Amino acid sequence: MSKRDKPQESTLVTAARSLDEGLERFEALAQQLQDAPLQAEKHLEKASATLKALADMDEELRARVAGLVGAISQVRDRQQTQAEAVQARAMELQQRTEIFKDLLVRYGSLGQSAGELNVRMQEFAAQRQQAKTPEENAALATSFQSLQDRMGEVADEAQSLSQAAEEKDFNDISRQAESLRQQLMSARNKLSLLQKSFGG
Repeated sequence: MSKRDKPQESTLVTAARSLDEGLERFEALAQQLQDAPLQAEKHLEKASATLKALADMDEELRARVAGLVGAISQVRDRQQTQAEAVQARAMELQQRTEIFKDLLVRYGSLGQSAGELNVRMQEFAAQRQQAKTPEENAALATSFQSLQDRMGEVADEAQSLSQAAEEKDFNDISRQAESLRQQLMSARNKLSLLQKSFGG
């Protein structure tokens, strides 16, 4: 990675590095003052100059500490903003999960109803093959109408679920429910073609 590509340091890192570098210089000068001999005029002048430099650096360090505190405050505010956004998203996730579970329960119930209808259709087909007498055909007509009505009800439930899922932007469930509705309507229409076979 070239220097041009190097990511820019954050304000916090820059402020911390600035304070650290200032502390190192301050400590070096402080040590120099501690070790300085004080036996001659030039020693005293040099020590006085070092002491003045330390005083000037102390003011500079205060400013750098303030800069670091400000940077920490900014980071805290950013973290708080992000935490609030995460909390809001977590609540949205919980709500969406509950909606999805509800839609899934409805779809599972719909699938169970469709399975029961499939069994009834098979039973109806078997009964139709065995029906011989007018009484049996009459009973078959009643069974046919009940089956037709129930298929219509389940198809309506599928349509309702498809619309509800679409409104909540769960398009997969919406498509699956609509597909099931179309299958039910197709089966219902085919069943209607058999009505004439037993004089219904």
